[in-house]
Amino acid sequence: MRRNYFSLVLLILLLFQYAAAAQEQSQITEQKDIFDLIRSKKSKEKHLDDTIVIQPHKLYISAFPIIGYNPALGAVVGATFNPAVYFGNPRNTPISAFAMNLQLTSQKQLMVSLRSSIFTSKANYIFKGDWRFYMYYQPTYGLGSNISGVDSTSWIMPNGDIAASASQEAEPMRFDMVRFYETVNKRIKGRFYLGVGYSLDYHWDIVDSKLNLDSGHVFLTQHYIYSVNNGFNPKNYCTSGLVLSFLFDSRDNTCRPTKGIYASIMPQFNLTWLGSSKSSIGIYTEFRTYVRLSKRNPAHLIAFWYSGGFVASGVLPYLDLPAIGWDTYGRTGRGYVQGRIRGVNYLYGEVEYRFPISGPSRIFSGVVFCNAATCNNADNSIKVLEYIAPGFGAGLRVMLNKKSKSNVTIDMGFGLNGSKGLFLNINEAF
Repeated sequence: MRRNYFSLVLLILLLFQYAAAAQEQSQITEQKDIFDLIRSKKSKEKHLDDTIVIQPHKLYISAFPIIGYNPALGAVVGATFNPAVYFGNPRNTPISAFAMNLQLTSQKQLMVSLRSSIFTSKANYIFKGDWRFYMYYQPTYGLGSNISGVDSTSWIMPNGDIAASASQEAEPMRFDMVRFYETVNKRIKGRFYLGVGYSLDYHWDIVDSKLNLDSGHVFLTQHYIYSVNNGFNPKNYCTSGLVLSFLFDSRDNTCRPTKGIYASIMPQFNLTWLGSSKSSIGIYTEFRTYVRLSKRNPAHLIAFWYSGGFVASGVLPYLDLPAIGWDTYGRTGRGYVQGRIRGVNYLYGEVEYRFPISGPSRIFSGVVFCNAATCNNADNSIKVLEYIAPGFGAGLRVMLNKKSKSNVTIDMGFGLNGSKGLFLNINEAF
């Protein structure tokens, strides 16, 4: 572990050195992407707006294949596609971004997902969606942010959808699930929006691998205990509710923001007459902002991210409680396996320093980040902020499509007790 930390520190120092060199560039040069590098085009010193012609209603696609192996999951194949398009004049309409993901493993896992953030002309309406169908495997660790046990996280696929841990405290689970989140937001004034939506999470064929109810060999998993104590069928359950959305969004680009604010408050009313196993009210909050450190190069900045989930009344099923890595794009908690930290009430914060590496082309850039998560476990009298699980790491960015600003992100993250992982994605973490 000490060797891993030393290597990361050395990497960070080298990245800072490159960042300083890049900042010494006296002129703004033409933005390049990886395809320009492949074609070996020569850089020309022109202003960004003079060299990149962005057309409305034209689809800009970023994609790459997924091929890998995980000892717990077997062979993994698939692909991720991130189309982006302007549904109006790019001068007054933010880019609409989609994340399409398909993965299949030799251990009979299937993950199909579509996430979207769609802006109509002049940003009068914003549609946000998160649709998924999973035949899934994932370990769980109980509730609370008091990390114990030694983890060994494998590399994690795009959108955070696959991870495995060797912790002895892990309780493996298999389940099928459907998620359907969709909200429509109407601009009221400036960048402030009001909206409504619908949210569905349905889990079935849930199997607790360690659960044993045989007399003399009883082992009760955390999922089983929580489900029975709160009146849920541990084999299947549903959360179905109506959503209100209060949204402020002034970001300049959803794929790679360099300025602006994103703030959201979303109360969710889960109702039995809509199919929920239990009635409940959840409140979900989020805030992001970006502070530029250079007038010449907007890629040099500090980004801040907060998110929180709270159960205001009633109870939620275990797998629907707020958890690391289960946000829309699976970006929270770099350094930890998905679902490692879960609780009824949950807080998450992150700071990321982003800086350029390659001066003339601006194809390569880097990041260093640190994050922290905390949540409660009422059964063990563990409160929010009583235990905090930190994470940190560094990463490389490669410009994939200069018109949509989509980039490939490669991050190495570390957490407590040996938890670590290599995180691969398209577009910034937030």
